[in-house]
Amino acid sequence: MPYRELAAALMGLTLAASPTLRAQTTRPDSTRGPDATARALPAMQVTASAVATDARRIAQPTALLDGAALRRNQGASLGETMEQIPGVRSLSMSTGIGKPVIRGLTNNRVVTLANGQRTETQQWGHDHAPNVESADAERIEIVKGPASVLYGSDALGGVVNVVRRPLPSADGPAPLVRGRLALAYNSANLSPSATLVAEGARGTFGWRLSGTGRRADDLRTPSGPLANSGNLTGYLEGAAGWRGARQDLAVTASTRDETIRIADDPITEPGYTGRQEIRTHRTTVDANLYRGGHRLQLQGGWEDNERAEFENATTTAVTLGLRSRTATGFVHWHHRPWLGITGVIGAALQHTAFRTFGSETLIPDNTTTALGLYALEQRSIGDWSLSTGARFDARALSTPGNEVLGLTATSRRFEALTGTFGAVYRATAPVSVAVNVARGFRAPSASDLFANGFHEGTRAFEIGRPDLRVETSLNTDLGLRVRTPRLIGELTGYVNQIRDYIYLAPVGRPGRVLDSLQVQQGNARLVGAELAVTLPLHGGVSLSNTSDAVHATNTTNRTALPFVPPFRTATTLRWEQRPLGRSLALTSEWHARQTRTFRDDVAPPAWHALHVSAGTSRLTARGLVHIDVSVRNLLNARYRDFMSRYKEFADAAGRTLILRLSADL
Repeated sequence: MPYRELAAALMGLTLAASPTLRAQTTRPDSTRGPDATARALPAMQVTASAVATDARRIAQPTALLDGAALRRNQGASLGETMEQIPGVRSLSMSTGIGKPVIRGLTNNRVVTLANGQRTETQQWGHDHAPNVESADAERIEIVKGPASVLYGSDALGGVVNVVRRPLPSADGPAPLVRGRLALAYNSANLSPSATLVAEGARGTFGWRLSGTGRRADDLRTPSGPLANSGNLTGYLEGAAGWRGARQDLAVTASTRDETIRIADDPITEPGYTGRQEIRTHRTTVDANLYRGGHRLQLQGGWEDNERAEFENATTTAVTLGLRSRTATGFVHWHHRPWLGITGVIGAALQHTAFRTFGSETLIPDNTTTALGLYALEQRSIGDWSLSTGARFDARALSTPGNEVLGLTATSRRFEALTGTFGAVYRATAPVSVAVNVARGFRAPSASDLFANGFHEGTRAFEIGRPDLRVETSLNTDLGLRVRTPRLIGELTGYVNQIRDYIYLAPVGRPGRVLDSLQVQQGNARLVGAELAVTLPLHGGVSLSNTSDAVHATNTTNRTALPFVPPFRTATTLRWEQRPLGRSLALTSEWHARQTRTFRDDVAPPAWHALHVSAGTSRLTARGLVHIDVSVRNLLNARYRDFMSRYKEFADAAGRTLILRLSADL
């Protein structure tokens, strides 16, 4: 059965479960405490440090979306799921494309990981979202700012890691079998979705099977439906692993099949029905060896991503096809403490073969190979928690050329040296101060260098620049963290200086930002601040606020940078009754108008929206049941978001009812 048909099949799932499934005795995640969007100071964080570390000891700003917050914010795309976190937005295009934007940086400046495996599914344009499913994720970890020491090229703006639950294990002789079910409905696009998980274990061997289906019709807005904006998604994943006293091994395989319809301006392109069909197959092998306090971690991964773009709804002829096959691998030596120092020494290898197909040519066939060597160490000395690291990367890109593009055989080599230093003073005290300085980089992609054609997915003619240099950044963060019975919060300011910043400049007709885009290069500076604060009041009531702002300038020509979000603030009044897991919340969200736009970009007026939500959790004989109901844009405000690629001709969603039901089976 084609995997995109899985979405329709999963729509018929019910709460019925096999009688062999056992109850899961887990406390309601509402006991985690008040949260508006994500917990300000997560207990443990690994994406920023490579070893499980108390987040209060990590100098680099991080965020964690898990538990009830992840369940409430789950969206059709990764960007949509994360966009309420301070400093994170979503560059959206239809209901299925939501590209993470971290501190004003997106595209190839944000690395996305699927349970630690680097993905390469968003490399071919601003509107190609990462094809990573988060419906059954345990948590999403976000690193804000350069993380190139651990992740190499493209981690200049940040890292997003979608983390799965660990495989189960059975302590006793009896086998363990259990399951989970999550159902949701979104009225904005008449979108049902379903996720079903079955997992089990016998002794030290564990396994899991999961599937997600999602369908969306055209987006409903206060001014009417947005034609040709629906999508259909099917996802399957299987994992199995064995855990011993001195070693463990896990294998995960997944496939995701999507059909995304791309809307266009009804005035300039009336009746447009173009679409994308995207298939992503991914396999990961993880292994750990434990000896004498040391741990050797090995991972090998394979990813096959194919995108086919069609100019109308009925044709089977591919207009533009892009296919990348990527092999990744790394080895990490987590050494035992030495003179109080803990950390990791590692090497990472990546090889990507890209091929194009279809009637149009945008990018030539090409091959990229990258090698990175690095170390990241940390130590606590009295009231100080210190961390430092360095990395060297070598990256080679070659193409046999392309007659249509007028390109002969070409090869480019890029090298970069990156590093980081961070310090947290009084990390576990009620009030602490963190400072972090990091250098990041990204090497130009084949799309940046050689694109020369009409891109059906972005509805623009894209032009590359073959003489691009490596993009590098120097980012400085300064943060104040507070965790007391009366106040939980974090305030962070940052300055990110980027040399040889690569960007797409619109060169189309005035007022039409999507006509033609040409790659340019210059220097840039981004200055910003983020706030996340929660005030516990009385009787389970709390007041929270999240705010963020970034001021971005092309210092070469003194203009604004493209796709940089305006100031935003959101205030939530929440009541929670624990341990029953009942909650009620009212959120007021306000976005300023972006007064600094790049070239002919459109800046919609400021907008304000109210959202309400309620939820309850109950422990039954079969396990936990969560019911969440929310209404977004309660007053049906008519507005257009600056980060929408449809802002020139379409409003955002109107009043939206969202229903969610999840249960342990």
